[in-house]
Amino acid sequence: MLRVATAIAALVASLVAAAGATAQGVNPQQLAKAGWTCFPDPTNPRIVCLNPGHPRPSVPADPNGQESLHDMVFGLDGSFLGTIHLIRADLYQGQPCPRTGGPYLFLARIGYYSCENV
Repeated sequence: MLRVATAIAALVASLVAAAGATAQGVNPQQLAKAGWTCFPDPTNPRIVCLNPGHPRPSVPADPNGQESLHDMVFGLDGSFLGTIHLIRADLYQGQPCPRTGGPYLFLARIGYYSCENV
Protein backbone atom coordinates (compact mmCIF):
# COMPACT_ATOMS: atom_id res chain seq x y z
CA MET A 1 0.00 0.00 0.00
CA LEU A 2 2.89 2.33 0.76
CA ARG A 3 4.29 1.75 -2.74
CA VAL A 4 0.95 2.64 -4.30
CA ALA A 5 0.72 5.83 -2.25
CA THR A 6 4.31 6.69 -3.18
CA ALA A 7 3.59 6.07 -6.86
CA ILE A 8 0.50 8.30 -6.72
CA ALA A 9 2.42 11.07 -4.96
CA ALA A 10 5.18 10.84 -7.54
CA LEU A 11 2.63 11.02 -10.35
CA VAL A 12 1.11 14.18 -8.91
CA ALA A 13 4.58 15.71 -8.53
CA SER A 14 5.44 14.86 -12.14
CA LEU A 15 2.22 16.43 -13.39
CA VAL A 16 2.95 19.60 -11.42
CA ALA A 17 6.50 19.63 -12.81
CA ALA A 18 5.20 19.07 -16.31
CA ALA A 19 2.73 21.92 -15.99
CA GLY A 20 5.52 24.21 -14.81
CA ALA A 21 7.82 23.08 -17.60
CA THR A 22 5.12 23.71 -20.18
CA ALA A 23 4.48 27.19 -18.88
CA GLN A 24 8.20 27.93 -19.21
CA GLY A 25 8.36 26.52 -22.73
CA VAL A 26 10.86 23.74 -21.96
CA ASN A 27 11.76 21.49 -24.87
CA PRO A 28 13.66 18.17 -25.20
CA GLN A 29 16.95 19.90 -26.06
CA GLN A 30 16.83 22.00 -22.89
CA LEU A 31 15.94 18.98 -20.78
CA ALA A 32 18.77 16.92 -22.28
CA LYS A 33 21.23 19.71 -21.43
CA ALA A 34 19.89 19.60 -17.85
CA GLY A 35 20.62 15.86 -17.54
CA TRP A 36 17.33 14.34 -18.67
CA THR A 37 17.40 11.30 -20.97
CA CYS A 38 15.46 12.16 -24.14
CA PHE A 39 14.94 9.70 -26.99
CA PRO A 40 12.60 9.01 -29.91
CA ASP A 41 9.72 6.77 -28.84
CA PRO A 42 10.21 3.47 -30.72
CA THR A 43 6.44 2.99 -31.13
CA ASN A 44 5.11 6.52 -31.76
CA PRO A 45 6.35 9.60 -33.65
CA ARG A 46 7.30 11.60 -30.55
CA ILE A 47 10.14 12.26 -28.11
CA VAL A 48 10.12 10.94 -24.54
CA CYS A 49 12.20 12.53 -21.76
CA LEU A 50 12.99 10.80 -18.45
CA ASN A 51 13.95 12.59 -15.23
CA PRO A 52 17.67 12.75 -14.44
CA GLY A 53 18.93 9.61 -12.74
CA HIS A 54 16.17 7.40 -14.16
CA PRO A 55 17.53 5.11 -16.85
CA ARG A 56 15.54 4.25 -19.93
CA PRO A 57 13.61 0.97 -19.46
CA SER A 58 15.55 -1.96 -20.87
CA VAL A 59 14.53 -4.41 -23.55
CA PRO A 60 14.03 -7.15 -22.59
CA ALA A 61 12.33 -6.03 -19.41
CA ASP A 62 14.43 -5.80 -16.24
CA PRO A 63 12.40 -7.24 -13.32
CA ASN A 64 14.54 -5.15 -10.96
CA GLY A 65 14.20 -1.90 -12.89
CA GLN A 66 13.02 1.43 -11.49
CA GLU A 67 9.73 1.03 -9.56
CA SER A 68 8.03 3.81 -11.49
CA LEU A 69 8.94 6.36 -14.12
CA HIS A 70 7.46 9.73 -14.95
CA ASP A 71 8.11 10.86 -18.49
CA MET A 72 7.46 14.07 -20.37
CA VAL A 73 6.35 13.62 -23.98
CA PHE A 74 7.01 16.02 -26.85
CA GLY A 75 6.05 16.13 -30.51
CA LEU A 76 8.80 15.78 -33.08
CA ASP A 77 8.72 19.59 -33.36
CA GLY A 78 9.53 19.89 -29.62
CA SER A 79 6.01 20.90 -28.53
CA PHE A 80 4.92 19.55 -25.14
CA LEU A 81 2.24 16.84 -25.49
CA GLY A 82 1.82 15.54 -21.93
CA THR A 83 3.14 12.98 -19.48
CA ILE A 84 3.39 9.22 -19.08
CA HIS A 85 3.42 7.38 -15.77
CA LEU A 86 4.94 3.89 -15.80
CA ILE A 87 4.66 1.31 -13.00
CA ARG A 88 6.83 -1.82 -13.00
CA ALA A 89 4.67 -4.88 -13.78
CA ASP A 90 5.17 -6.61 -10.43
CA LEU A 91 4.04 -3.49 -8.56
CA TYR A 92 0.95 -2.60 -10.57
CA GLN A 93 -2.19 -3.37 -8.54
CA GLY A 94 -4.96 -2.65 -11.02
CA GLN A 95 -5.45 1.01 -10.12
CA PRO A 96 -7.17 3.04 -12.84
CA CYS A 97 -5.37 5.48 -15.08
CA PRO A 98 -6.43 8.94 -13.80
CA ARG A 99 -6.91 10.33 -17.31
CA THR A 100 -9.13 7.58 -18.70
CA GLY A 101 -10.48 5.85 -15.60
CA GLY A 102 -9.55 2.58 -17.30
CA PRO A 103 -6.67 0.26 -16.51
CA TYR A 104 -3.06 1.07 -17.27
CA LEU A 105 -1.82 -0.45 -20.55
CA PHE A 106 0.75 -3.24 -20.21
CA LEU A 107 3.94 -2.74 -22.24
CA ALA A 108 5.38 -6.28 -22.27
CA ARG A 109 8.51 -5.20 -24.15
CA ILE A 110 9.72 -3.14 -21.18
CA GLY A 111 7.74 -4.79 -18.35
CA TYR A 112 5.79 -1.72 -17.22
CA TYR A 113 2.17 -0.63 -17.09
CA SER A 114 1.60 2.77 -18.71
CA CYS A 115 -0.87 5.59 -18.10
CA GLU A 116 -0.62 8.41 -20.64
CA ASN A 117 -1.80 11.96 -20.10
CA VAL A 118 -1.16 12.95 -23.70
